[in-house]
Amino acid sequence: MRKPLFSRNESFPMRIWIPLIAAATASAAPAVAQTQAELDRFAELSALYQSATIVGEPSVEPCILSQGAQAHCMKITVVAAPSDHITGPYCPLNINDTAEDGGTWFVDGEVRDVDGDFIANLAEIYQDDAWHMFDPETGDIYVRNNEIGCIVAGDPTNETGQPDNICVDCSLGFIGKTVTRTYFIPLSPVPTDGQKGDVHGGIGVALNGVKVEGPAPLELILGEHTLGPFDDCGGHINPSEGYHYHGIQEDCGARADAALSGHAARLGVALDGYDLYDQHDLDGTEPADLDACRGHMTEGLGYHYHVEAAGTNEILPCLTAQTGCSLDDPDASCNASIGGGRPAGPPPRND
Repeated sequence: MRKPLFSRNESFPMRIWIPLIAAATASAAPAVAQTQAELDRFAELSALYQSATIVGEPSVEPCILSQGAQAHCMKITVVAAPSDHITGPYCPLNINDTAEDGGTWFVDGEVRDVDGDFIANLAEIYQDDAWHMFDPETGDIYVRNNEIGCIVAGDPTNETGQPDNICVDCSLGFIGKTVTRTYFIPLSPVPTDGQKGDVHGGIGVALNGVKVEGPAPLELILGEHTLGPFDDCGGHINPSEGYHYHGIQEDCGARADAALSGHAARLGVALDGYDLYDQHDLDGTEPADLDACRGHMTEGLGYHYHVEAAGTNEILPCLTAQTGCSLDDPDASCNASIGGGRPAGPPPRND
């Protein structure tokens, strides 16, 4: 599989923002004063997200979390597109095209290149003779791109009058507007009542500003004999979310070194306020003590998550604290208890 435009240690920030803590905190009016630890956390996160394309300035805002807790959150609005790597390609155009001409897909827990051969063999891959996504005379693949491609991409049930056996290609330029996303990230994670939570509404935000999404609805997409490929970084686009990741590739996107020798790199923050790290530590192994939500406690880093392998279509299975919000309205406030966020999962283990 080919490499993205930039390595994990490089970045190409479209905007560098240096936080002004006093100005940001003065605009918020929470019921309880922020602690010094929360102010320090805000400063840390603001610096980490300088490689994202930030709209306005991050701030400390009051928020209501998924189980009703009142908290202080970092509010940050970003353009829903990566600031440090290219997007696409997605659909190849002919069954003779190579991996350079197409994206990727998840099959049986693995990442597969969507090249011409993959499209030509869909019936065999899925053991279903109804798959036939190309013209048998020319080898041209049936692709829906431009505006209609984005419409279908936003509708995985394909209730748009389009035929089956199409490859859906939605690029940022076809949406016709700049999509932004506003996140409220708790500055102090708040324990839950122990119930495992759903991550289908989103997991968090990567350091380059890309939403870290829950599982893609593969069964819905494949059930309509359509294909909405990801690019080589595990992301694709729809009109409401913009560009977002369904799988984390360790050679794509901004990273920050962990404050622990040999530990996996930090790639973002979850909606419950805990940090997201790559799947593997620097020796290539996955930590052995991860809990049901793929989190664990380590000295020097506290509790944090390690993401799952990209091909599993499950970056994290759940979150362990009450969540903040992921919103499409930059002017909205956050009340995750009424649908602005998602419920959370079991508390961290103490071992």
